[in-house]
Amino acid sequence: MLKFLFCVAALLALGYCKAKNTKKSFEILRAPPSEIVVELGETLSVVCAAHGNDMIDPVVYWVKNITAKHDRPGERIRVSGIGKSILYVEKVEAKDIDSYKCVIEDKCTGDKEEIWVDVVVPDRTCEDVYGVGPVVYGASWHYKNWTAAVQDCLDKGLEIALPSSDEENAVLLANILKSYDSHPNAQKFAHENWLWIGAHDMNHEGQWTSVVTEELLADFYAEGKLPWGKGQPDNRLGPNDKFPEDQDVAGIHRGSGKWDDSFEHYNRPYVCLCPPQ
Repeated sequence: MLKFLFCVAALLALGYCKAKNTKKSFEILRAPPSEIVVELGETLSVVCAAHGNDMIDPVVYWVKNITAKHDRPGERIRVSGIGKSILYVEKVEAKDIDSYKCVIEDKCTGDKEEIWVDVVVPDRTCEDVYGVGPVVYGASWHYKNWTAAVQDCLDKGLEIALPSSDEENAVLLANILKSYDSHPNAQKFAHENWLWIGAHDMNHEGQWTSVVTEELLADFYAEGKLPWGKGQPDNRLGPNDKFPEDQDVAGIHRGSGKWDDSFEHYNRPYVCLCPPQ
């Protein structure tokens, strides 16, 4: 690393920062994809490259563990280069399934661009893989809004999870926790506590129904008491809420198993109902 920094400093001293009236200090030659699906044990090799416009090529490096929301500084990986850097793992392990970003930084102008990459294993929501074991409800550790989550379960030949009793809700919570503890895709969601389920009150405010059958949930739960968290559903975040729509869809808290009404456009992981074993 010290040798690399010395080379950069030497090039700067030689006057490579003198741009010739270019509007952009560098051009991206090869951008990594936003998502890479890889099996455990396979080789991961991702190239990120850029070229300087009439000046020294930019520094390119990788950062790991920026969380699924891409909102954390992360940890810089000791793989840096002038104009190109390769994220390389010979045999992918569970610890390598994470969120990354390629950082392209022009040391002359201070210009910087970041390209986010999520490395994931195949979902296999309901199969007995990754040490999760057999489950009734399979968690999908990807960020989608509520509508997209409902559709993704359908695309898999499943339906979005929706327990109809306290007992089923307890099973759902237990299955979420098993998946969170074992599934390689889950580790980047340490700062996400909510997962989508298939309840909504879009048709009539306060009448919570199944998105699959449109049946009223109160008809199934004992005395019509759904497992809402304290003060929920409240339909709004507060008087200064910046979103115009109501909170018409539900999520479950992976710690308590309690429900909360929320905004449809939020991105969260979600849970599908698995086929009978």
